[in-house]
Amino acid sequence: MPFYAKTLGDNHAKQVDKELRASHAGETGAVWIYRGALFAECVLKLVNLSGTKSEAQPFIHEHLKTERRHLAVFENEMPLFRGSFILPVWIASGFITGFIPRLCGINCFYYTIYRVEQFVDSHYEEQCKRISALAIPPSNVINRFRQCQADEQHHRDEALLLMTKRPSLLMKLWGAAVEKGSSIAVAIAKVI
Repeated sequence: MPFYAKTLGDNHAKQVDKELRASHAGETGAVWIYRGALFAECVLKLVNLSGTKSEAQPFIHEHLKTERRHLAVFENEMPLFRGSFILPVWIASGFITGFIPRLCGINCFYYTIYRVEQFVDSHYEEQCKRISALAIPPSNVINRFRQCQADEQHHRDEALLLMTKRPSLLMKLWGAAVEKGSSIAVAIAKVI
């Protein structure tokens, strides 16, 4: 039974449980986006034997650190919730979402991060509104969502600033697919 069942009633507790599950799956995927990007960095380094350090590495390492911290919040500080049964799918999806664009170029990678974080910002905002509307809103959950949202907004803005070219049509199509996929993933994670 979800943590809030005694104070909120089953329907509200189930809603909080679904929101926590969806965001936990998302933060898990986010960690793997950056792990996928780091693996792409290794591949690119093997191909380019010059040994020069990629300009994306500090960005990737810093964002990975933040996403790991977010995941730790969900796993250690949030009320008990049932995690997604298909977490390996979110891991694989995240890895691909980081790996492919980083191989395609730094601009494509930054644009992907921009689109992902743009979606995540909106998603956290919607979650906070839904949870705030409950009879007894769990303020600790809302506060932690807001903290994660602020970090995601910073990631979005930083990625946009680092882009050196306008996104190509192919990048825009990729970005739309990433956003649509993220939306579908949220809906599935709430259920499975």
